[in-house]
Amino acid sequence: MLKIIEASLIFCVTAAVMAFGGTEPISFAAVEMVLLGAVLAVLIGSKDFEWAGSLRGAWVPASLIGLVIFQLVPLPGALLRLLRPDGPSLRASLPESYNHSFSSLSIAPYNTRNHLILVVCCAAVFFFARMLGQDRARRRPLVTWLVALGTFEALYGLVQYLTGWQKIFGYVKKYNLEEATGTYINRNHFAGFLEMAIPFGVALVLYENAKLSRKVVAGRKVNTRIKRMLGGSKLSRIGLWLLAATVMVAGLLFSISRMGIISAVASLAAMAAFAGFQRKAGLWVAAGIMACGIILVLWMGAGPALGRFGTISEEYTGVDESRWSLWKDTAQVIGGHPLLGSGLGTFPVAFTRVQSTFLGQFVNHAHNDYLELASDLGIPAAALFFGSTGALLVRVARRAASSEVSFERAMALGCLGSIAAILLHSLTDFNLYIPANALVFSLILGLAASIPAATSGVLRRA
Repeated sequence: MLKIIEASLIFCVTAAVMAFGGTEPISFAAVEMVLLGAVLAVLIGSKDFEWAGSLRGAWVPASLIGLVIFQLVPLPGALLRLLRPDGPSLRASLPESYNHSFSSLSIAPYNTRNHLILVVCCAAVFFFARMLGQDRARRRPLVTWLVALGTFEALYGLVQYLTGWQKIFGYVKKYNLEEATGTYINRNHFAGFLEMAIPFGVALVLYENAKLSRKVVAGRKVNTRIKRMLGGSKLSRIGLWLLAATVMVAGLLFSISRMGIISAVASLAAMAAFAGFQRKAGLWVAAGIMACGIILVLWMGAGPALGRFGTISEEYTGVDESRWSLWKDTAQVIGGHPLLGSGLGTFPVAFTRVQSTFLGQFVNHAHNDYLELASDLGIPAAALFFGSTGALLVRVARRAASSEVSFERAMALGCLGSIAAILLHSLTDFNLYIPANALVFSLILGLAASIPAATSGVLRRA
């Protein structure tokens, strides 16, 4: 059964990434069918699993799924007025056909139903990754595959940027024609994926380096280490992961995503800070990878990237048609339904009622995952999701700060960098609403949840 889970997980996440980041409906529908079929197969063969351990902490995704289902349930008008303060103004803005005695909390049930399927798939990926992460024989191939997928995406993006071949397989791109986007439509979402994959490449470099360091004979550290590196397979492994991480960093830099680059740098800094006894090695590896990537960018031409950073202040000023003005209007949407939200995936509809910026344009996202999730699900649900994610981040940070040399610690270090990067990037973008990135993030959360907590003895040694 674990083989079925592993194959389904790898196929679905890879297919979602390749299919324009999961934004192509037909292809992603196939991904959803495979995932839900795998869930059904696991439920049928449930006798083979110890569900008590696998479902620990399931109340968080179960609560979110339950809330979305509740948003679709038809409710009496009197109850609806109590649960949604903006009920009178909403009914006045909707067609007469909507003004009946029963209605749902979601102001666009079709959108909410579509996003409900995505949430269920993300929950499935989370639990599948958690199951595989608890199996010693399967977690390393899973991490290796994630790094390989990130390297492929980065190489694809570099080919686009360097050759001007702006296609995604047979599809001719219409946007971001001067940046690397890989198989994604938007450069920021391409950067969001890479910033989740890069930390695992760095963690594998540190892991192989740590294993090599432990075998050095006292009194002959330098000579012995050099001989072991040149004479064994360790050098090839370290070089392979270092090359993969450098390629991904170069792809990220050529995406010219400002917040993506900032998030990746911050995540590498966090990883270096939590590298424990490897702190010096972590600093050197992180600095070396960034230096190689920057040198590569300078060699190929850094003008566009630097130019994008030169206009960053325009995005966050108080003038019209800026992210700041967009966030102010989003705050009004949240104020209209602060407890239970307007319905998952309904932001484009709800925003039109308060829109005072980007007039004449269709605004489909808030460019801030925190605000958009609070708008869709309400403040308590958003706090539950990001709060539980933050608690998991603290847990893997404690394990990453330990002094042990183990693959669990390397995986914790990779999860730390990935989660930190995407949470930072979520301040200015909507990566968690992109299906492929949502699945990858769920996978990383599942891996993080599978890592045993650090014991007090290990932390004392650290």
